[in-house]
Amino acid sequence: MLYREAGNPPLKRVSEGVGRLQRVDERGRPVRVSAQRISDWRRARNVPAQFTALAAVLHILIPEARRISPTPVSAGLYDLGQWQRLWERALAPDEDEGPQPEPPAGVCPYRGLASYRQEDARWFFGRERSTEALVKLLRSAAGTGTGGLVMLVGASGAGKSSLLNAGLVTALEEGALGGAAAGGERGVLQLVPGADPLTELTGRIPELKPVLAATRTDGPDIDHPPEFAHAVRDAVASWAQREAAATRPVVIVDQFEEAFTLCPDETDRRAFVQALHAMCTPAGPDAPAPALVLLGIRADFYESCLDHPELADALQNRHMVLGPLTDAELREAVTGPARAVGLELEPGLAELIVREVSADGPRGAHDAGVLPLLSHALLATWQRRKAGRLTLAGYRAAGGIQGAVAATAERAWSGLDPAARTAARLLLLRLVRLGEDTHATRRRGTRRQLAAESTDPGKTEESLEALVRARLVTLDAETVEITHEALLTAWPRLREWIDEDRSDHLLRQRIEEDGRSWEGSNRDSSLLYRGSRLEQARSWAKSAGDTYLTRSAVEFLAASVRLRRRTVLIARGAVAALVALAMVAVGSAVVAWQQRNDAVFEQVVAEADRVQSTDPSLSARIDLVAHRLRPDDEGTNTRLISIVNAPLATPLTGHTGAVYLTSFSPDGKLLATAGYDRTVRLWDVSDRRRPKALGAPLAGGSSWVSSAVFSPDGRTLASAGDDGRIRRWDLADPRHPRPLGAPLTGHDGTIYLIAFSPDGRTLASAGEDRTVRLWSTGGTGGTGGTSGTSGTSGTSGTSGTSGTSGTSGTGGTGGTSSTSSTSSTSRKEKPPVVLTGAGAAVRSVAWSPDGRTLAAGGDDDTIRLWNTTDPRHPRAYDRGLKGHTGLVHSVAFSPDGNELASGSADDTVRLWDVHDPGDPSPLGSPLTGHTGPIWSVAFSPDGSKLAAASADSTASLWNVSDPAYPSQVGEPLAGSSGEMYALGFSPDGRTLATGSGDSKVRLWSIPAGDMVGSSGAFRRDGKVLATAGRDGRIRLWNVTDPARPVALGQPFTPVVRDPDSQVLFSPDGRTLAVLTTGRVHLWNVTD
Repeated sequence: MLYREAGNPPLKRVSEGVGRLQRVDERGRPVRVSAQRISDWRRARNVPAQFTALAAVLHILIPEARRISPTPVSAGLYDLGQWQRLWERALAPDEDEGPQPEPPAGVCPYRGLASYRQEDARWFFGRERSTEALVKLLRSAAGTGTGGLVMLVGASGAGKSSLLNAGLVTALEEGALGGAAAGGERGVLQLVPGADPLTELTGRIPELKPVLAATRTDGPDIDHPPEFAHAVRDAVASWAQREAAATRPVVIVDQFEEAFTLCPDETDRRAFVQALHAMCTPAGPDAPAPALVLLGIRADFYESCLDHPELADALQNRHMVLGPLTDAELREAVTGPARAVGLELEPGLAELIVREVSADGPRGAHDAGVLPLLSHALLATWQRRKAGRLTLAGYRAAGGIQGAVAATAERAWSGLDPAARTAARLLLLRLVRLGEDTHATRRRGTRRQLAAESTDPGKTEESLEALVRARLVTLDAETVEITHEALLTAWPRLREWIDEDRSDHLLRQRIEEDGRSWEGSNRDSSLLYRGSRLEQARSWAKSAGDTYLTRSAVEFLAASVRLRRRTVLIARGAVAALVALAMVAVGSAVVAWQQRNDAVFEQVVAEADRVQSTDPSLSARIDLVAHRLRPDDEGTNTRLISIVNAPLATPLTGHTGAVYLTSFSPDGKLLATAGYDRTVRLWDVSDRRRPKALGAPLAGGSSWVSSAVFSPDGRTLASAGDDGRIRRWDLADPRHPRPLGAPLTGHDGTIYLIAFSPDGRTLASAGEDRTVRLWSTGGTGGTGGTSGTSGTSGTSGTSGTSGTSGTSGTGGTGGTSSTSSTSSTSRKEKPPVVLTGAGAAVRSVAWSPDGRTLAAGGDDDTIRLWNTTDPRHPRAYDRGLKGHTGLVHSVAFSPDGNELASGSADDTVRLWDVHDPGDPSPLGSPLTGHTGPIWSVAFSPDGSKLAAASADSTASLWNVSDPAYPSQVGEPLAGSSGEMYALGFSPDGRTLATGSGDSKVRLWSIPAGDMVGSSGAFRRDGKVLATAGRDGRIRLWNVTDPARPVALGQPFTPVVRDPDSQVLFSPDGRTLAVLTTGRVHLWNVTD
């Protein structure tokens, strides 16, 4: 009643108000009351154990209620003395139960699945030894002068949160570490990372906001780590002076694994770790760190920590493993809380519990994860107590250690109607986070979010209340979460939901997360699904039903479908309608339709003209329609000749974000693509006219993928990207690639490009950390023991990166080389050779065809060369290639190794003479014409052409037969609605694969150079084309399939060669007339 009269203030606000009162309890400790605890009192779930805590809450609520209504609606509502009398009466034993032990039955000392809080310290037993050890570890870290993070590592359910809250925090506030004032309490700041750890951190330490704000756009200042660390230390010191006066505060980050499971942004994660490390690391011998930092983390995230040097250092030098309780400690954890509140245990109960808990464990110990189950079993036993006594019968009725949680959950479940059960299932699954390589973990949500996303908010609220009453779910002022991860395995029904089809749950989880991102970005249409991604999601949603998706996910899929329909109608609808009309017109011999035929023909030609500049491939297909409508029309013949001479694109859809790299297999039958959607995709392109996706997308990491390349023998695929890891797959069966070992690590930050050496024995990687690393693959397949990163083949595949970090992979440094063993994932693997010296990130790397030279370029506008005759001992050439005025996105060697091409953010392509790598020089003038940065460059296999992909959404082709005098071939390849990031030639040089920001891969048919001519003519039946080339030679082509012309016989040459020759077939198609300067030549072309 009082809460309602006070205006139902947010629980969190009341909890924070209690903290500001600065009251102390009977033991002189500050009074703290959590929002969950206030919620429990409000719902009469239990009675406050101490009146001082209740009084603090009343001191917040009574003034609020009196302000709203000066006269209480009930006598004594605003009277603190009356509240104390009511509290004492609530604690008094019922008269019909006879004498009760003290304190009364309203106080339960067991927390069930929930962890012990600071206010539960009086009931926290069995971990005294661990608390002392943790205090000792902190004291050691504080006194060494070197600082550094301290870590508490333990299995899920080992009791880390309880030890930190009820054990360590209480000890710190009682002066266990001491302070400037002898024995003074130590200030403590506690937080959990959540999905946005930087916001959590700056919310608790506001002085860090300006320091960390830049990481949202630029990342942590890893180019100047000392300056970043110094700024963090200054900010934390300022905060500590304000909050903790003369003592160094202790920052405790519980559930640190959330930085890996919930935070999707690798940049934010790195900044979070670096900031925590900086604040506990001294600036010098006479400048102590402003804070001590302790991280609590699950043991199964040990490997993830090794990717961060700061965490790896803590695990090696300053960590404590929280193991299982001994039998003696376990007995104390059972009996101590009961003793603290005056409860009795029936003789034999403690022995039975210890025996059950230790049944499967080693002598004198038990499985660490069983503690939440034990606590819940004791809570259920307490609920069945008899006259202040915990009994054997009550324990067995509760289900014992293994059955108590399941029994409680099943009771809550069975009390719901069918609709509410469905809502409960969906609610619980949305509070679970599934990982590709890790076990299921909890995730937090908000009550408002869960209700808003539900397709049945009423039933969702009903099921939530039931789960909260059963203490299976914890409800705070703002958040909702499963009380403990033990529930994920201890409740068989929930475990079955999670395990019954893990792939479906991962897909549902991805759809819902993408739906939330779409809604959070004002429904940006660029985030909608397309292609095979949409088909996969729609197929699953159709079989599962909309009930199993959040509201935002349902609307997200519906919008994706609408977008696809609009796209088809806009891009292809006009053509389809025109084709249909054309077929009607061609199939009708009625004279009355002639005018309509003319109108249709004009429409077709007009549509081809309209889209010619934006989508030449679509324009070419429309021209084919026009030719079929009027085979004898001179204009359509001319247009069709231009089709034969022009590159045409076949789009491949499936990626849902920008495509950063395209790479053909050595035999040209497979294409690998890598993109922003965190996937690598394989395509069967053996028939270039009908390419198709192979198998399911390969998970390329936790962030965007920059590279996916084949080993020289085509048996291995390697990928790398923003998460700094390299993944490898065995392609023995390309439809079902098999992962090869664990991801390889080594680089600190993004890997922009990887490249296999021509012999496949070495893999080069270019990274954000300003290094190029060379990994020994132990064989031509590239599958041997490698560690670190993986690569691309140096010619056809060049990679682009995301629009935020920027670029097309280029790598390299021009300084020293060293061997590093710290990043190897196995002692059997050879450590990489690290090439250093670059002044900024390295974006691209490429091998010369003979493998003797390595080139790399990056953000310092320079290209560096190394002698890699012996890849284990590379030698940097003294002279770097300078000339670009912007960062170098891409480098590529010509097939003969004499030329090097480079693409830059200065919008130009440059050619370099590198036949003598020790004395390189520029070739000719920069190639210009693009209006945006050049993301990628590649030579054709015969070296006669150079292709360049640009941010202006086009790719250009250049004739570089004479590299000193290159010339552009035709118009730029257009059709993409996003930046053109990647390109690569097929091994036969007839196809160019491009990747762009519109999520599409396009296969362009590249015409042979000898087809380009000044004129052409079709035979009357339209199946043969004659062309007059600029070389003066005449060629005949079978154009039954105009998109794939086939040469007929050998070219022939008139007596007088004329680059401007004209050709014309006779009406019967048996004779070809060739008009040259002053002459007409007739050729018999019957055969």
